[in-house]
Amino acid sequence: MRILFYGDIVGKIGREAIKASLPSLVRSKGVDFVIANGENATHGKGLNEGHYHQLVSYGVDCLTLGNHWHSKPVIDEYIDEAEHLVRPLNLIDCHHGLGSVSYDVDGVEIRVTNVMGQAFMKETVSSPNEAMEKLLSEIDPCIHIVDFHADSTSEKEVFAYLIDGRVSAVVGTHTHVQTNDARILEGGTAYISDVGMCGAADGVIGFEKHSVINKVVYGQKGIFEIDDDAQPMVNAVIIDIDDSTYRATSIRTVNLLENKR
Repeated sequence: MRILFYGDIVGKIGREAIKASLPSLVRSKGVDFVIANGENATHGKGLNEGHYHQLVSYGVDCLTLGNHWHSKPVIDEYIDEAEHLVRPLNLIDCHHGLGSVSYDVDGVEIRVTNVMGQAFMKETVSSPNEAMEKLLSEIDPCIHIVDFHADSTSEKEVFAYLIDGRVSAVVGTHTHVQTNDARILEGGTAYISDVGMCGAADGVIGFEKHSVINKVVYGQKGIFEIDDDAQPMVNAVIIDIDDSTYRATSIRTVNLLENKR
């Protein structure tokens, strides 16, 4: 099984980068299943229903979330029926949506789980390690991709080592900067600390650089802006997994600069 996993989609330009890149990547690389982190897809924070359906129509099979999962409260109105959407597993007292979803792909089960880290994160969640251990005790082995949405690279590595050999891949998201540590762990789990993002290339984690500089350095009020006319960038990984052992056999990074519209 070949999995394509896109990094955090940032705004309209990120969504359009998915639309432009997905068909050719699926065709040229022989991809069987597409996952993307969509927690920043709507104007940089959250995911509304229209953009959820839009990304699914582009060919994304599963969208994961993260700390901005509820930045658009309208998600409560559609998440229970959104079979292509997975929210963080370890949210506290959340009664909408699922943190782990199983899909049938030509008779092969693929499970996608979304977990949020605790280090340096403002959101309060339960222990990601305990939540994952509980889930693993309740499900049967299968191809299992985990999106660990966290800030700390060491927390991501610890998490991956704890479940090495029991899931097929741990793919880090959240920092929007692709790391250079894609590898197969000893137990057969594919790992990368952060897959990166899909959005504006010449900015700060997908946002227009001057709006970020003005707020962070000079204390100006306002939101981080997104330049929809910037050059789109795509960060992703392609993971090959053995259908019988559920172990990863390879993980490769993808870095594309799309043409300006």
